[in-house]
Parts: sequence; structure tokens; C-alpha cells
Amino acid sequence: MVLSEEILKVKYRKEPFSTFEIEKGTVLTPSAKQFIADKGIELVFVGEEIKKTEVLNSDEKLNSSEKYEKQENYLERYKYIGVNGEFYLEKPEYMTQIEGNTLILKSNKRIVFRAKVETFLSELLLAAKDFEIFNGSEKLTRDMESLIKFVSNILVAESLDKVLENQSLLDGKNLSTIKDVAHNPKEYLGRAHLLELSLKNDITVLKLNRLKALARELETFAVEYFVQGDRVFRKDLLHAFNILSSAIYIMMIKADKEEYKN
Repeated sequence: MVLSEEILKVKYRKEPFSTFEIEKGTVLTPSAKQFIADKGIELVFVGEEIKKTEVLNSDEKLNSSEKYEKQENYLERYKYIGVNGEFYLEKPEYMTQIEGNTLILKSNKRIVFRAKVETFLSELLLAAKDFEIFNGSEKLTRDMESLIKFVSNILVAESLDKVLENQSLLDGKNLSTIKDVAHNPKEYLGRAHLLELSLKNDITVLKLNRLKALARELETFAVEYFVQGDRVFRKDLLHAFNILSSAIYIMMIKADKEEYKN
């Protein structure tokens, strides 16, 4: 699990705290570490303590900032460290770096999640090029480009631990508007919901339907990664993935209305 500054700030605003419990194996982002040090928060590890914390227990009189400084100096002697406290002189092929010299398995949910987003982005790019070559609609190309930019921004926000905000899709529509249009296509687009698809539908509609299905699948991976028990992380990204399939659905209706015809 990754503990970000955003998560800490949200919890701290609700109710300030001087101690914070985290589970074994939790990865703290650099900004989260700084927040903890600035607020003088004491970390309490649930269950078995990881090896990295042993150096801190030697001097309980140090404040949080001094503890982390002492911890970092201790870890500098090692080239890599795992999230469970193990040390490595060289990076194993089955592991990858996340924050600094911290290593995690490539099967870690965070890495799997990123791979799924990158795979979906590659599908978007291929579909956009396909539409550009065989459809030639500038309007369709613009809508596809907005999807590509949106998914790219999701990747950046997750990788850099930044809040995803002020996003737009399909000719500048904000995310709330996208949701409203998808739920009420008759009102906004003059066309009822697409309840059934068949071979009679246009190829553009069917290709967009594939992207919508992949977007829904991607959302399930996002939920699996960001929802852990009764804890929900990165609600901004979960909302974004939910809107993504809605945006593609709107494009399906527009294609069915032949709005993308030249």
C-alpha cells in the first residue's frame, strides 16, 4: 500500500492526530514523509515491525524529523531496500523502483495497475489512428485526442502522487457534464440509450464499444488497487475512470447518429 501526502492531509483536516497507524509494507511517498515530519506525527506500525524501523527505536527521544533524518542516513549505506525492510546490493530483475531506492515486486498491485492503464492507452492510440485513416472525421479525431490526453493525465497524476483536477473531455466538457450527458442522452443528444448492439451497427460504433468495455475493465482494476477494506484512496482517479467509460459511451451515441460522418 502507498501512503501519500494527500491521504494524510484529508485525514488530518477531519481530525488532527499526533500518531498514525500504518501496516507492514506500507510505502510512504517523500511528500508524506515530509508532512509527518512537519507535523511531528509518530508512526505506529500495526503487527510485526519492519526492519527499517529498528533504527528508530534506539532513541525514542528524537523528534519525528530527527528520526527520519537518522533513518535516511542509515539506509544510505545500502543501494536498494524492499518495502518489507530487506536490503539489496543489486536490483533483482523481478523487482522495480518506485520511490527513491525502494523496490517492489513487478507483480505488485501498483505496477499491475500502471501496466493496465498503459495497455488501455495503447488501445486508444491504435483506435485513434485507425479512425483517422479509415474514417477521416476531424471531430472524431478531436474526441479521441481528448480521451488520450485524459488517460495520459491519469498516469501522470498517479505516478507523481498529484491530485487530478480541472479535467475536460469531448470539446471541453467537465466531468460532471459528461456524466449528465451519458445518463440523459435523449435530453442532450436527441437520441435514446444504445441498449443493444449487433452486426447492423456501424464499425465505428462497435470499435468504440470495445474501448468502453476495456475502460470498464480498467475501472475494476482501479477499484481493486485503490479500495482496501473500508479504506478508499485516490477518489479523484476512481471518479476519472468512472467518467472515462461514460465519455466513450457518448461517442458511441454520436457515432450512431452519424455525427462523425464527413
